Amino acid sequence: MNAFAASGRVAAAVVLAMGGLGLALLLLGGRRLAPLPVARCPIHGIAYDAELEVCPDCAKTDAAGGKGGAR
Repeated sequence: MNAFAASGRVAAAVVLAMGGLGLALLLLGGRRLAPLPVARCPIHGIAYDAELEVCPDCAKTDAAGGKGGAR
């Protein structure tokens, strides 16, 4: 086998591997994370995780025995 033929095969394999890697990075780079569900308390005006279902300050007020916040 000719030395030029072997180096040509290696070069072709490297080019194909780099092209595949570039394509994979291009496809993965376009992904975006889903936005976090955020709610804002109408009384305190602070943002909190919507999965908590109640503002942390309203929950503190409820625990202290005062009037509760909006639920």
